[in-house]
Amino acid sequence: MGLKLILERSYEVLANLNIKKDEKTSLYWFKISLGTDPVTGKRRQTTRRGFEKKKDAEQTYNDLKNQYYDGVLTYNQSTKFKDFIAEYLKWYKTQVRITTYENRLSSIKKNITEVFGEYKLEQLTPIVIQKWQQQLLQNGKDQNYVRSLHIAFAQILERAVNLDIIRTNPAKKAGNVKRKKKEVEFWTEDELNQVLDTMNKSDILQYFGYVMIKFLFYTGLRFSEMQALQWSNLNEDNKSLDIIKDLDYKNQSEWSFDDLKNKASERMVVLDDETFDIITKWKEFQKTLFELKEDSFIFSYDNGIPTNKFFPGHAITRHSKLAKVKRIKPHALRHSHASFLISLDVNIIAVAKRLGHADVQEVLKTYGHLYPKHQFDVVNNMNDHIKDMKKNKTGSSVGQDTTDNPEI
Repeated sequence: MGLKLILERSYEVLANLNIKKDEKTSLYWFKISLGTDPVTGKRRQTTRRGFEKKKDAEQTYNDLKNQYYDGVLTYNQSTKFKDFIAEYLKWYKTQVRITTYENRLSSIKKNITEVFGEYKLEQLTPIVIQKWQQQLLQNGKDQNYVRSLHIAFAQILERAVNLDIIRTNPAKKAGNVKRKKKEVEFWTEDELNQVLDTMNKSDILQYFGYVMIKFLFYTGLRFSEMQALQWSNLNEDNKSLDIIKDLDYKNQSEWSFDDLKNKASERMVVLDDETFDIITKWKEFQKTLFELKEDSFIFSYDNGIPTNKFFPGHAITRHSKLAKVKRIKPHALRHSHASFLISLDVNIIAVAKRLGHADVQEVLKTYGHLYPKHQFDVVNNMNDHIKDMKKNKTGSSVGQDTTDNPEI
């Protein structure tokens, strides 16, 4: 048995001994000793409270002990940011999807690490972070992009707080920049058809682009979800697709399956008749290109290799220009699908589930501006109801008129 495993089991025993329950609040808490500070020589202790479940308290206790064992907690406020971020990224990589990690890595390095690398953690004050925000904006960075960078920075420094390296999070104190509301770009169904009409389906690449763009418009899948689709994910009996994985695509020879964005992303998407027909015809065409198997990618024309992430962008750029329709990004086909469903008065909960959102809040946040007309529908329905009530009441009063009845 390795030393680390022995220590981990020892930590579990210690956790059980040290975790207490507050009788007043029924919440769990613990006090933990983390050795001595290498700079001050003082004993390091921390108390954590507010755990609803004992197992959560145990997990936090064990994490802190393991981090101390790994040497992370020997860091202090005089540690340079570049040294802390190196350790942070090792940990962060274990917490998120590999695609999320890789997508954020370059942005963090360029806009945060390169700026603050030589700073000591104690030098990262709220005013320093506020000046950083303003400098990014003055350099022409998009306001929402600066906002997302600040969120990432705050998460990094919050980790330092959790590890008892710094006491407070200066990024939280500085506050974030205001979100700038942007209109979501999308195509209407007419615009989609104008673009599709410019595609020659006798040309393999144009036919492939036709199938892909139409599919994305009528399903609303994320591009990486579409990339990962295999024929085994298609249920022909009920014309549906099982969305169970993403694709992390780097190049033709380097790609791998990845977890979906969140639990709600795992879903079944039922295809309309026309989209199902287009997909099955594409399947027959694929058979003329290479040997088709159950695990073959649906969106492939090159010997079963998954499509690259640049193809739809090139196709949209070329054919939207030919059709004289505004160019949109491939992800905007997902927005187009949502907008299309809203125009059909599809229930907002159904829209959220089809798109793979955990709840309707994301739909309202992104597409809320498309719902105002429904306010008038609500009022019209109320007006009609009140008119009917008045009419029924009037009719009832007429029927009860007894002035001519001598028996009453």
